[in-house]
Amino acid sequence: MLKAAKILAVLAAIECFGIMALEMFFWQQAGMKINPNMTADFLSQTVTMAANQGLYNGFLGLGIIFGMIRKNKEMVLLSLFCIIAAAAYGAYSVDFAIIFKQGIIPAAAFVFNLIAKEK
Repeated sequence: MLKAAKILAVLAAIECFGIMALEMFFWQQAGMKINPNMTADFLSQTVTMAANQGLYNGFLGLGIIFGMIRKNKEMVLLSLFCIIAAAAYGAYSVDFAIIFKQGIIPAAAFVFNLIAKEK
């Protein structure tokens, strides 16, 4: 159980770092592939906003990794909860599929980390 909790938490952190890279460094190149409704003009106007969002995603991933290194379960759980909350809000405000694309792994990691016992 503990091993699964750690693996899922690392996967959630990797997801955060992937989103961070996309939003901070590849926004204009990948944006229309992710959402065909976004125009090149829209993407160029939102580069700074996307980079800011990407930075926050990086902080969430870092919270998970730092919490794991420090063996701080509460920090890991808080970071995972924030990711779940962001996915839920994205599902509500943008596209319901976001809850599945960005929320499933963190939700599973949250549950496993909540019930796993540290040795």
